[in-house]
Amino acid sequence: MLVLADGNPVRHVRRPIVNYTLIALCVVIFLVNPPYTEYGFVPAKLFLVADGAGEPFVLPRLVTYIFLHGDIFHLLGNMLVLWVFGDNVEDSMGHLRYVAFFIVCGIAGALMEGAFTNEPEIIVIGASGSIAGVMGAYLLLHPRARVLVLIAFRFPMIIPASLFVGLSIATDVVMALLGDGEAAIAWWAHIGGFAAGIALLPLIRYADVPLFQPAAAYPENSFAPFNRFIVDLGHRRDAGTAPASFSERLAFGVKTFAFFSIIVLVVELIFA
Repeated sequence: MLVLADGNPVRHVRRPIVNYTLIALCVVIFLVNPPYTEYGFVPAKLFLVADGAGEPFVLPRLVTYIFLHGDIFHLLGNMLVLWVFGDNVEDSMGHLRYVAFFIVCGIAGALMEGAFTNEPEIIVIGASGSIAGVMGAYLLLHPRARVLVLIAFRFPMIIPASLFVGLSIATDVVMALLGDGEAAIAWWAHIGGFAAGIALLPLIRYADVPLFQPAAAYPENSFAPFNRFIVDLGHRRDAGTAPASFSERLAFGVKTFAFFSIIVLVVELIFA
């Protein structure tokens, strides 16, 4: 499942220049292709630092590993998610705080991976921990925003952001607990970054940026040119109607999740 767009405008910054810069930096570093063995994060070496026996250049790797990616699909997948969600998170806190937020979430992801991984000798690379933090912040800010996703790389669908982010982190938790090492994915880094994003966002957002913004905060015509080709599970209400009650939102969430899960299952069975 790929997220392609959210149609959620920025309101506090003219342009999310830091988010653009982070994406460009990751792309440039990927093209330069520095050696992972020198800049990737190795959990086992972090343990040695804690014991006073580690190499002095290990701690900077908590930052440098963020900007390394293993292959083009790793890079494109991460940058696509960052492109969709990062601009609104930067918009909620400003440029400089977003830089610090992105790096701290990445460090938190590395520390979580170091604490819980079953394979501490494996080099960890990628911005996934930082991006999971961005997704956690987006979940607090815009759970009702409608996002365009691509199921099985074939079928476009509009779903609430909370469903995409919720399924993503739920997958991370399940896979981390199952100890799936064959996928070569640092599941615990995702969880650590997500937790950091959830914790940091309320502390560093602008004072006038509310949490859990309503569906009315987002343009209704964001995906208008594509509506005839897309299954839309987004929650929309006519102008002038009363806000949905908690029970209505809960029922909508349950039905959306069930319908979405059935679609994904059918698509995977047919096209796997």
